[in-house]
Amino acid sequence: MNKAALRFFALVALLAFGVFCKIHYSSGDDAFFDHYVHTMSYLDYIQARYMTWTGRIGGESLVYLVFTLGIWAWRVVNAFMVAAVPMLLLMITGVRVDWRTLTLACAGYLFMDIITCGHAAVWVNGSIFYTWSLVCALLCVYFNLKGASLRAREGGAVLFPLIFFASSSIEQIGFALLAFFAITIAYRLWKKEPLPSLLIAQTCFLVAVLAVVLAAPGNSVRVAQETEQWFPAFAVMPFAERAFISVQWLLSSLANEGKLFLAFIWIGCLLTAPQKSKAVTALTAVFTAVALLPFARINVLADTGINYIDPAVPPAVFPSAARATALNIVSMAWWAVAGTFTFYTLKRSMGLTGVALFAVALLCETMMFFSPTIYASGERVFYVTDWILLAAILLLFAKIPTERAKNAFVASALGFAVLNLLTQVPEMLAKLNG
Repeated sequence: MNKAALRFFALVALLAFGVFCKIHYSSGDDAFFDHYVHTMSYLDYIQARYMTWTGRIGGESLVYLVFTLGIWAWRVVNAFMVAAVPMLLLMITGVRVDWRTLTLACAGYLFMDIITCGHAAVWVNGSIFYTWSLVCALLCVYFNLKGASLRAREGGAVLFPLIFFASSSIEQIGFALLAFFAITIAYRLWKKEPLPSLLIAQTCFLVAVLAVVLAAPGNSVRVAQETEQWFPAFAVMPFAERAFISVQWLLSSLANEGKLFLAFIWIGCLLTAPQKSKAVTALTAVFTAVALLPFARINVLADTGINYIDPAVPPAVFPSAARATALNIVSMAWWAVAGTFTFYTLKRSMGLTGVALFAVALLCETMMFFSPTIYASGERVFYVTDWILLAAILLLFAKIPTERAKNAFVASALGFAVLNLLTQVPEMLAKLNG
């Protein structure tokens, strides 16, 4: 990492800190945590949360520390964490670090929906569980990919705490990290390479931590409470209906949250494909145009039937197969084909690496099949998916053959990122003033 990149990192952290100086505890979860952290000992707090809410003891430990130290400690640390995510992504992908890749990496925040970014990176409680644990996971991935010289003892001292906080803060991040280890082990076995003892130890430790998290008595308590509050029909919903709303939700995320990520993946694949195809070129143009239509307020293929839901309020009427209109079904079919096309183009341009990245990105969202809060907090899981998709964009950018095409790619990405931000300014100001 060169000096220019470090200065850029410091600038991003400083700008983030300026934003966070305007952020205060929310009146909901933040107020809850602030009260109980100051009225319970650490061990009593962790035990109570494990028994009555979830097994996320790593994230809960960080919450206890942060709310003990106060809001200013969070503002400083979270500014560093928010800046660290794109920088770590650059380090992991190994692309050349310059103004273009720095711009692309940081544009990931602007590609997101403001609700996703706000809940996972700006909200005090949400940032601790999502952004901080994601940083831990990315550091773990980086050390495994780039720090092969780490010996077992020194490596364990660094990596095991990272694995613990990543996987016991948000289960989704733990399973994504498990996928990384599984793919790494499978690749080494395929290449008939020896498996390092540290890699095996990390995988076993991760599985053990996830087992502790999933075995928490509080998990069933939380599901029961959230079902009653957010989605009473969830408990008795047939498998087929739950599968439908899960697929509907996933495809809606591609059409809305993922539109810019997918558009630039398609464009990047087109620019880096080993062989040109008129059919692929035409399909790329069509899929990209449809993905960008919402910026012209044309949402005809972006609505799969759940766009009316406000995640802050339990819905009065829930989506279902019976309520889906013909246009909703057409939209779902369109984005199912778009997802299949994404797998195809990534395979052409990046091989199995691209396929694995997109598969893991989608799997990060399928966990909502098991959650009654799919319409309340489901958008937060987009956060991890978005960064995985951005990793694919960075890898594709590095393969673009000409400097002119690279400059045009970055300029277009930055332009749409700013446009995406501007279209959400009213909502962003409402959140900051709320």
